Amino acid sequence: METRSLWVAPWLAGAVLLMADAGRATAADDVVAPVPDVPPPAADAPPAATAAAPDTDASNLVVPDDTHEDGQTDPIARINELETKLNQMQELVANRQPRVIVSGYADLGFYATEGNGSGIVRDQGNVFFPQYAGKYGWVFLGDILAPAINSRGEVADLGDATGATPRYDPIHSGGAPGFIVNEVNLKLTSGLGKSAIATASVNFTPRTGSNFSLGDVLDVDIAQLEWMPTRSQKTSIFVGKFDSVLGIEYRERKSDQRYGITPSLISRYTTGTAIGLKVRSKFGPDDMLVLAGAVTNGTFTTEQFFFYNETDTNLGKTASGRISLHPPIPLDMEIGTSGSYGPQDRSPNDNGKMWFWGVDYQLHLRRADLRAEYLRGASPGDPVNGVYALQLHGGGYVELVAYLQAHFGVIGRIEYRDAFISLGDPNAPGGADRAYLTKGWRATGGVHVNFTDRIILKAEYLHNGEYGGVPQIKDDVFTSSLVLID
Repeated sequence: METRSLWVAPWLAGAVLLMADAGRATAADDVVAPVPDVPPPAADAPPAATAAAPDTDASNLVVPDDTHEDGQTDPIARINELETKLNQMQELVANRQPRVIVSGYADLGFYATEGNGSGIVRDQGNVFFPQYAGKYGWVFLGDILAPAINSRGEVADLGDATGATPRYDPIHSGGAPGFIVNEVNLKLTSGLGKSAIATASVNFTPRTGSNFSLGDVLDVDIAQLEWMPTRSQKTSIFVGKFDSVLGIEYRERKSDQRYGITPSLISRYTTGTAIGLKVRSKFGPDDMLVLAGAVTNGTFTTEQFFFYNETDTNLGKTASGRISLHPPIPLDMEIGTSGSYGPQDRSPNDNGKMWFWGVDYQLHLRRADLRAEYLRGASPGDPVNGVYALQLHGGGYVELVAYLQAHFGVIGRIEYRDAFISLGDPNAPGGADRAYLTKGWRATGGVHVNFTDRIILKAEYLHNGEYGGVPQIKDDVFTSSLVLID
């Protein structure tokens, strides 16, 4: 409102500045660069007084002695000079103000699950896998993160993992359907000059508290500085907590970016954010070749899983990288491969190494997108320090998004995960503490309706299944999401 008023009434502002300028008592002249003297008008110029604004009596303006050689004053020249100073002051104030873009979204949902909302059952008495008898004190079958209900990958219930240390079960529905505020996100973006951008993203998740304590959680998933040192700005250097370089699913990990709702079964290994240093460069026409590499405290697994380090307890760091190619053909496609290697997360020593390797593919058509990923990985574990071991024999998905109308589309995904996770040494006296065996597959179908670019409604049904001798678990999920974007 202040800037608009100054432009609507420039003569009034000019008069005020004239009086201030005459006394040389204001601070404005101390901070504004001097304006060169305006040369006198040509001999055939019209009288200065005739150029005054209709609503302004130029004869009443108090001006310093600014005269031509013929002794006549030139108020137009002085007013132009003062308007220039006024513009300089406005620019000075504007440049001193912080320029921060505030954005975010609210993700509201409703879900319903089969059974008790959990994706695991206990193999009591080693009925289904007798080969584990005497080696593991507790054996659980299924996938603890399979019955996901939102884009965060949270499940309706963690189930009864007998003998486990106390866990934070944020939803703990017990199989009951319910409404939920999945997430409220706040994002801050600020340009720090022409080649640097600072970004922070904070998530708020209201959950149930107990024993006189709140259950609400706040987590910072992005806190980074991106510097683009080259003139083309095709090379970016990231410092802080940033997105993954593994695979392609991390690009749509947030609910305002994801066309569907739930993440894939292998997203827990590739869509987390890590702290460290990352470099990404694009080469060739249409960014035909893209290289990315990072050195971080730990892997890009999600925080809720068994394998995650925000801050390190070991000396070594995890190195990861990705290379992708956009072939110079009429089709808009991308082929990539990525991997990571470093000390296993949550271990205080560098003895065990954790690694992941995978390939990805995506094809963009006018009315459809096709995506696919495959991933393998392993970590030996650390029984002395209570660190889980992982054998990801394989996991992957194929996903198709069809844009049927401008505001309506459908999504379908088929996927699987074959993994064995254990805690302890099975060859030690008394065996290991526990094991989780997963041989699961999932089929997901969903719809997407965007009423506007800021109001999006999504719904999905997840059918979880088992194979390879694992009994069928009732853990299908219906879930919905209303995303309100600022």
